[in-house]
Amino acid sequence: MRVADYMMKFLAERKADRFFLLTGNGAMYMNDAIAQQPSIKYYCARNEAAAPMMAESFARLTGRLGVVCVTSGPGSTNAVSGLAEAWVDSAPIMIISGQAPSDQIPQREEARGVRSFGTAGIDIIPIVAPMTKYAVTIESPESIRYHMEKAYHLATTGRPGPVWIDVPMDMQYAMIDPDKLRGFTPALEPTAPATGAVEQVIALLSKAKRPLIIGGHGVRQGKAVELFTQLVERTKIPVAFSRLGQDMLPFSHPLNMGHVGRRGMKYSKPLLAKPDLIITLGSRLAVSLAGSNLDHFAPDAAVVMVDIDPAEIAMLSNRLNVPIRADVRVFLEHLLAGLSQTKLPDWSAWTAECQRLKAANPMLKPEQKKDPIDLYYFMSRLDAAATARHVLTTDAGSNFYVGGQVYHFEKGQREITSGAYAAMGLSIPLAIGAAVANPDGQVLAVTGDGSLELNIQELKTLSYYGFNVKLFVINNGGYASMRNWQDSFFEGRRIGSDDDTGAEMLDLKKVAETFDLPFVLMEKSDLIDQQLREIISKDGPVFVEVVCDSTQVIVQPYLETALSS
Repeated sequence: MRVADYMMKFLAERKADRFFLLTGNGAMYMNDAIAQQPSIKYYCARNEAAAPMMAESFARLTGRLGVVCVTSGPGSTNAVSGLAEAWVDSAPIMIISGQAPSDQIPQREEARGVRSFGTAGIDIIPIVAPMTKYAVTIESPESIRYHMEKAYHLATTGRPGPVWIDVPMDMQYAMIDPDKLRGFTPALEPTAPATGAVEQVIALLSKAKRPLIIGGHGVRQGKAVELFTQLVERTKIPVAFSRLGQDMLPFSHPLNMGHVGRRGMKYSKPLLAKPDLIITLGSRLAVSLAGSNLDHFAPDAAVVMVDIDPAEIAMLSNRLNVPIRADVRVFLEHLLAGLSQTKLPDWSAWTAECQRLKAANPMLKPEQKKDPIDLYYFMSRLDAAATARHVLTTDAGSNFYVGGQVYHFEKGQREITSGAYAAMGLSIPLAIGAAVANPDGQVLAVTGDGSLELNIQELKTLSYYGFNVKLFVINNGGYASMRNWQDSFFEGRRIGSDDDTGAEMLDLKKVAETFDLPFVLMEKSDLIDQQLREIISKDGPVFVEVVCDSTQVIVQPYLETALSS
């Protein structure tokens, strides 16, 4: 069989059978192999940059490998921005790229000085290697099994992440005997906590007066949400979340303190500064959450960090009291077993203090139901309208921040967004990937009027496939979050953030018509609930323009403290 056919059969057998691609000459044999594999369903993006974002969303929702196929040269380099998203948010995806024929590729030591080779050929591996768990150009047909097995294993184990397989044209059509190929044997990686680590944590808990648990994206990736919930219920410890962790527990839960950090809940600063023990589970403790070198935490707080990535632990090693490299699921199993025989302190007074802090600082107030529509009010109503069949997506700026502050996840809805980049234009491809992952559900996607333009071509992907995606485009006169920064820090000197400084907005109704999407205008706060019911009640894509306050202010607990001082 051809190498290309072997690759597609390999992936289909592992249920990595949803492909996001843009066809091209450099990948022609792989495209043909995809077309011939009965179980593979492919979805054509309009730009290679969006395809890895779609695959990322699919992978994060299903736990299965998302696959991307792109052509050589510009197809590969276009995909790099989407690759970066999958890398920073730990999504298991495989990007397969076409390449010039092997005899047109210089040897590695010669390639450093060669800018281009063959037809649209570029040495893509050094470009993508820093953002992948494995990246390789296939140099012999007989090596394909080894590289596919290794790439698949690395993408889907440990801390998940993207891999890249670059396949020269002659390798794609080369003939092989699958029974004679050499395989890959993975090395055993530690997943259990080191001896004595769980006992250290239990000892710290036994002495703590004000403990706090922080849950992150790694809990869900480790398939440990149920164990995490058991820990919260068993210990009765208040719990806070990173941006990607907060859909694991309803906000109404009495121990849930919500999303914390620089753009978290209003009470983030006092909440993070009070605990004497902080246990972080599957959260990389980004600067936006925990500050530089964890300076959002009390200086004398003991910090336990459980993470499967040794690099994340090493970066904060001088501040961690108990660093634990382990699979979160395995750690929780050990911890819960240890706690079953341990009498814990009574933390009811501390819990009550946290609950008072939460109750006294609501993110939404009655006066925010007004016109022009307040973004906090709109997104809170969108969350309230969502059910367990819904996936919410956001991208950059105001809608990203506000979603993290007002989404309550009371009915089991999920969110797919970017935890690290919050890139402009991300919401539409994430919504497409979510629709592929959840064909019986519905996606409620929010994007900004500025962000829309960065992947506007994918509106045609929405309409062509008829995805059940409701796209809410926030019309707030451009880049509201940038205007806030420029007005707060630079005396109102604006650049590229409104109509007068190079960011004039599109006529959104005409955009919807151009891409064959039904259009709805939402501009009255009194009608939001009714309009949402009507929009959600029907299947298929809809483009909704939401006219919001152009002077919207985003709650930023740490920034506002700095400004007031």
